[in-house]
This record gives sequence, structure tokens and C-alpha cells, in this order.
Amino acid sequence: MMHIQGVGKRFMSRGAWVTALESVDLKVQTGEFLTIVGPSGCGKSTLLNIVAGLMPASQGQVTVNGTKVTGVDRRIGYITQSDNLFPWRTLRDNVAFPLEIEGMAREERYRRADAWIERVGLKGFETAYPHELSGGMRQRGNIIRTLVYEPEVLLMDEPFGPLDAQTRIVLQDLLLKLWETSRATVIFITHDLTEAIGLADRVLLMSARPGRMVRDERISIARPRDIFHIHDVPEFRVLYDDIWKELEVQVRGPTTATKP
Repeated sequence: MMHIQGVGKRFMSRGAWVTALESVDLKVQTGEFLTIVGPSGCGKSTLLNIVAGLMPASQGQVTVNGTKVTGVDRRIGYITQSDNLFPWRTLRDNVAFPLEIEGMAREERYRRADAWIERVGLKGFETAYPHELSGGMRQRGNIIRTLVYEPEVLLMDEPFGPLDAQTRIVLQDLLLKLWETSRATVIFITHDLTEAIGLADRVLLMSARPGRMVRDERISIARPRDIFHIHDVPEFRVLYDDIWKELEVQVRGPTTATKP
């Protein structure tokens, strides 16, 4: 469904070239939920920006269903840490915004927006403005503003990172429920290994900069998953300990990493 082929990225910084990504190769199947973990600065967000068509690769290419991604592509939705809701628009108008851009009639786009708002437990807040919503509520609005136009691929760059622990796990559970009904193809970046394993079909581990894929681990934990009690699943602890050993090497470096 998606093929990332030999993607590399170099930046000019203070008069010197910096290699952010190096020869990244990845095939993604339709309906897969992939999570990517790796040390800070390894190029995870850079890779997502390239996949989204927001920046060009220095080498290699990204294709979706055989068509090369050359710029912003409506087949690909992108959700970031910041909710990016327009402060002058109500929740309903924010969620309906992509449909408005498409030229959909007001009645139909509001009908669809309200259905998604109810689906994520925000019924009654349709006319609320972002400043009247909690962080978790705003991020739910941010997620469904992308889902409402049904992109084929959903990119998520640490969408729950700024949230408190309780809200984070509630939204992880909500995301899994939404994904299990839509089966969109998801690439999800996180620094949290528990989150990565709990959500994913596959966990991809990136090296320290220059970023490249150093591990591709299929997650065998049965679905549907109880994200609230994922620590109680025997396979989870085995996977966590095994992946962490390699992640720790990338985070600390091979000479300083120690056993957890």
C-alpha cells in the first residue's frame, strides 16, 4: 500500500551538512498499524514530513498504491502533537473544515462532523470553542478533523505526548476503537515503548542519527486489546524487555547502555 524506498535526508545547518535519515526502506500493508520508536533527533518526524509530502527527500521516494508522493496529498492525513484547532471556530466548524474545503454542502458536512463528535464522546460540545475544551478534548477534535475526510493513510506524530498520563491512556483506547472500525493504515511516532507495543501490529525501531530502520518487530498480542491492562499480558513484558535492550543501545550508545 505504501512503499518507502531508499529515503535519505540531508540538511545544511550552520554551514555544514547534517544527515538526518539514511537509506530508509519500509513497506506498509493496507490497514496496518505501525509504530516507530527511536532516540530523540533520529529523524522520526523528518520521515513523517517526507511521507506527508511536506518536504522532499534528498534521495529515494515514497509511493502510495504505486503513485509517487510529490507534495501534500489528500490520501494522507497528518496529526501532530499540537491540536491546531482554529480558535475562532467552534468544535463543529473545526471538524467540518476539511469537508468545507472540498465544497461539501453545509448541512451534510455538519451531519458528518456531529456524527464523529458524538463518536468520540464530545456530544454537547459542538458549539464550544477550543479555549472552552480540555487538552484531551481538543486532541479528540484534532483527530476526528482528519478522520472525517477518510484519508487512506493516517500519520500521527506523538499525538498524545503533551497529555497527562490518564488522558493519554484514555485516548490510546479511543484511537484503537476508531482504528478497529475504520482499519486505516496508520504510522504512529512515539517515544513511549509501552504505547508503541500496545497499539501496533508492528514496532519499528530507528537508530540514532542518521536515522535508519534497525528492527522490525511484529506484535503477536491478540486484538482487540485492553490498553488499560496491557502490562498484564505475558507477551507484553517479553516484547518490552527484548525491544528495550536494543532501544537503550540507540539512546545511550553501545558503550554506556546497561541492562534494565
